[in-house]
Amino acid sequence: MIRKIATKNLEIGMFVSDVGRAWFNHPWKTKSRLISERSEVDELLKFGITEVYIDTDKSIKKPRPDGPSLKPKMPPVPARPAPAIRQIKAEEISTPLEEEFPRAAKAYNKALDTSKALVAACRMNKRIEVSEVKENVDALCESVSRNRDALTALIKLRHFDDYTYTHSLNVSVLSISTGKALGLSDSDLKILGMGTMFHDLGKLRIPDQILNKPGKLTDDEFAVMRSHATMSAEILTEQNLGVDDQVIQVARSHHERIDGSGYPDQLMGGQIPPLATICGLSDVYDALTSDRVYHKGMLPHDALKFIYGLRGSHFQPDWVDRFIQSVGIYPPGSVVELNTGHLAVIMEVSNRSLLTPLVKVVADPHGQIYSRTKLVDLSKPAESQGWTISKVVPPSEAGFDPAYYFNFKESV
Repeated sequence: MIRKIATKNLEIGMFVSDVGRAWFNHPWKTKSRLISERSEVDELLKFGITEVYIDTDKSIKKPRPDGPSLKPKMPPVPARPAPAIRQIKAEEISTPLEEEFPRAAKAYNKALDTSKALVAACRMNKRIEVSEVKENVDALCESVSRNRDALTALIKLRHFDDYTYTHSLNVSVLSISTGKALGLSDSDLKILGMGTMFHDLGKLRIPDQILNKPGKLTDDEFAVMRSHATMSAEILTEQNLGVDDQVIQVARSHHERIDGSGYPDQLMGGQIPPLATICGLSDVYDALTSDRVYHKGMLPHDALKFIYGLRGSHFQPDWVDRFIQSVGIYPPGSVVELNTGHLAVIMEVSNRSLLTPLVKVVADPHGQIYSRTKLVDLSKPAESQGWTISKVVPPSEAGFDPAYYFNFKESV
């Protein structure tokens, strides 16, 4: 039963099902949580959240009968299969981003070479070198374990000319980073990395005139396009690569949606494997933010707004919230204008404070580039001096290359 109570009356053992705030305006990683420490209640009160909704069925500690019962806003989604996804934990101390960047670039470039070889092998009906893919996925997972932002910043800062080679790799990076934030085990992260690297293999069997058509697909063309998920799974099965069944599941099910509108199996709700859900969110995000032959990619925050609009229809709401909190409203590498008119580059994202990241101020309100930049943590009032982010600036309009401020070189 769902019951509304005063936040101050929360006790350890109560399960909060909803804090009544949008995803960007509360202190937790998700809206639901079993209260295990008094500090969690204090966090809500500091954000001015005076009332919350609790689920008495999931609570260990039952509330006093001092609030009205409420019906859930939507039917509960059936429990998902393993692996278990834990609450997003507070960020742990990691390798500084600028220190991890060269290693992340090396891992990415090597994986990109493997991605190109993978595409060539499938086009020529040759055997996939699965050991090379595993080796590269391991390196990506290790980089994400050291610093979750380095690889995600890298895919934003690089300049690519072929979506065919980069898309699956970018989806793999985004998925591994999200999985790490959600507390996936190392083995599940590697399964997720493999599945995402292979998720679009079936598109290599789609005719180019359909795959790269700039206009709207006909019903027949769309049916052909939709077949790529099934063909991705078929390729992995045909080659008998010895990969985990969940790898094939990710490839087959990444276009399934909770309302049953997805494909190929029209799965609904909790029928969709969790790893396929992570892949699906990352797939949509990279497709929206990437420059293609027929459209200019969206800015990341616009893509996240679009994905947020899919809550409850295509993706379960808490999974959308978790993905956004993992990626960050302003991903590293984004250029922003502050309320003072200064231009800054997003350097690091805090999952506890999505609207106030660590920035490097690089230009004055007149657009004059500073010879010496200043790092400012917008989450610290004494340091930020009232500075806030006013808007995102397209890199083409910034007047400088944000990659410069990460000491990033394409050749690394």
